[in-house]
Amino acid sequence: MDGLLFTLFWVFGWVLLLILIWHLKGRRRERRLEMIHKERMMAMEKGIPLPELPEFAEPSGRSTVAEAVGGIRINPRWPLGLGAVFVMVGAGTSLALWLTPEHDPHNAWPVGLVAVFFGIGLFLHYLLTRTATR
Repeated sequence: MDGLLFTLFWVFGWVLLLILIWHLKGRRRERRLEMIHKERMMAMEKGIPLPELPEFAEPSGRSTVAEAVGGIRINPRWPLGLGAVFVMVGAGTSLALWLTPEHDPHNAWPVGLVAVFFGIGLFLHYLLTRTATR
């Protein structure tokens, strides 16, 4: 039982840490934009020429993920490919667990259905967003 708890904390702890970092970076960017907005509004109220808009990149000089991803063309059919992968992985996992001769894993075959239904959800996502963009 201790190994299971450790595994859960390890996996979800990293996920929570990444979400927290993402949230804090977003708040910092929001505060910076709010400060720029206030500065520009005060300049407008006083009749001073508007200051130049600063670059919205991170001040650290490092390129952000958005800048790196901005140059990459994303295929609009990505949900189809990823959905197919998840359906196949889920079906393979379910089949492998169902065919095991041991009794415990044999009863756990529905675990693979999570990936199957996630893949089907990606297919539905593609179908719904494809018709919306036409």
